[in-house]
Amino acid sequence: MKIKTCENGLRVFYDCRPDSRSATVGIWVASGSKNENDRNNGISHFIEHILFKGSKSRTGFEIAESMDEIGAIYNAYTTKEYTYFYVKALDYQLIKAADLLFDLFKNPRLDENDIETEKGVILEEIAMCEDDPSEKCFDVNEKGIYKGSGLAYEILGTKETVSAMKKEDFLSYMGTYYVPERTVIGVSGNFKQEEIEEKIKEYFGSDENTENFIKTGNEPFCPDVRTLTKDVEQTHILMTFRGIPVEHEDLYPLQICSFVLGLGPSSLLGRRIREELGLVYGIESFLVRFAGGGTIEISMSLAPASEEKAVRECLGIIKNLESSLTERQITIAKEKLASSFIMSRENPQSKFSATGYNMLLLNKEITDDEIIEAVRGVTLDDVKRVAREYFNISEMSFTAVGKVSPKEKYKKIISEFIKEGE
Repeated sequence: MKIKTCENGLRVFYDCRPDSRSATVGIWVASGSKNENDRNNGISHFIEHILFKGSKSRTGFEIAESMDEIGAIYNAYTTKEYTYFYVKALDYQLIKAADLLFDLFKNPRLDENDIETEKGVILEEIAMCEDDPSEKCFDVNEKGIYKGSGLAYEILGTKETVSAMKKEDFLSYMGTYYVPERTVIGVSGNFKQEEIEEKIKEYFGSDENTENFIKTGNEPFCPDVRTLTKDVEQTHILMTFRGIPVEHEDLYPLQICSFVLGLGPSSLLGRRIREELGLVYGIESFLVRFAGGGTIEISMSLAPASEEKAVRECLGIIKNLESSLTERQITIAKEKLASSFIMSRENPQSKFSATGYNMLLLNKEITDDEIIEAVRGVTLDDVKRVAREYFNISEMSFTAVGKVSPKEKYKKIISEFIKEGE
């Protein structure tokens, strides 16, 4: 893979694979809800939508028709830290596909009528997420634990902020964040580098560096008990512990610990709470990582009648996590982790997406060999250490959405386990 940093700060990587018959161009820009405020929350996601409504020289329909004409696949998505646009086409159609993608990205139409129409689409998307208690549980959780940080904002924004957005807001925001030093372009598949380089230069070569570089600070973590009542059949619960940022030396030991705790029916939580007691349909432990912080999440959905028993069982397993870890569990989890990483990266699109993400936030590529070596180097002592350091019930945040119990009931249960550990 070839990596190039242009004079204006734009970073480009080329992953040429001559055995492929297709190629993909992606654009990652460090613009997400983390960069927003109370007035413009949701604008990063709105921009993702509105750019596909057309450029200054092509209507949205003309762009869609032109993409279909060359058989291209294109899409975009927004996260809390970045927005990603991509197009994939047969190798001989790549330059046409890239031209269309770069045109809508660099020369957005931003028509007032389109903006008003798309507001309706996004408001429906917000309503759909409001109706999903599982999604709402994550929103309530993040709004609380990241209080005071941009990470507390919901990606979609609110009905009030989205409804109030105007063309001027998009122009101002894009002028600040859609800049070369916050952008990565990637090309993967079968292509001629000199041809795509010329197309990138045509659209991005005259951009000036604004020195609005990606900044990383320590994100807050505010533990508490949070609830939201919703008229649904199940209660959705998140137990959240302070985690680690995107780049951290404890990544692989903590991933392995999380796998042992709650990935699949053979995990500690899966075996006890689902398989033996039948209290939940699914329970899972996983890491969420951002540039300046992260969390360890335990997620489950269950009937209100099973809630207290499941919470107590879960807390008991967490409390005894360090002492219950065995060499065999770690060996199994290491193989599961290595295979999940590598198998996902054998999917060209998945690997391409991960490479762009790493280039944007870490400014480097992470190879398969590096991952395997790091995973296999983790010891039982490493995993016991992270279990002791990170899974502290006294610093845990608890969120429940659905047919919830009173907060005091949850606090009482949690405090009992904290006192037992003193």
